[in-house]
Amino acid sequence: MIYDTPIVIMKLPDTVGTPIQGKLQPTENAYCGEMKVFHQRYWDSVQAGSRIDTMVEIPLRRDVMAGMFALYKGHVYSIEQAQFGEDKDGLPVTILSLKRAEGFYDVAAV
Repeated sequence: MIYDTPIVIMKLPDTVGTPIQGKLQPTENAYCGEMKVFHQRYWDSVQAGSRIDTMVEIPLRRDVMAGMFALYKGHVYSIEQAQFGEDKDGLPVTILSLKRAEGFYDVAAV
């Protein structure tokens, strides 16, 4: 996969509960490749009480986890799931399932 799109991984400070109460803090910058979210995966996530708008693949980062946020293509997404595995070439990767955050998260972005 070609990693050609920048993504900023962010998190809330430990003392803050919501982005309205504080500003998202960038933890790392990376480049990612966008993956397809097919209808079966989308509806499976909806039935599980979530929603996945897009998926991206980045080089292996074990410190990225669900509950963090990502600034991707000018919008803030919440990270719904982080999966660790290998790509088709056997290289270690992290696959992030992203949910488009509501409009007020964009205000709290960097």
